[in-house]
Amino acid sequence: MAKAKLIYDLSDSDDAREFLAAVKSGDTAIVLWEIVHNLKKSCHMHVEANEKLDKYEAIELVFEKIYDLLDEHGVVPDELTC
Repeated sequence: MAKAKLIYDLSDSDDAREFLAAVKSGDTAIVLWEIVHNLKKSCHMHVEANEKLDKYEAIELVFEKIYDLLDEHGVVPDELTC
């Protein structure tokens, strides 16, 4: 069985950010999966229930749901960018 060991210098801000990105990669993948597979359906259902939404409210709805998913899984994009 092949193994790999990653070593980060957490006192270096770039390494610390890369470490956090690696640690949160599973949660980030879950968020992306939810966006790709469930968000569209969820938004369609919400829009159908509230047919008076204008295009700006619909955009807000989509981003609100994305932010909720990120928050639910503890993914903070600003902390993960290098």
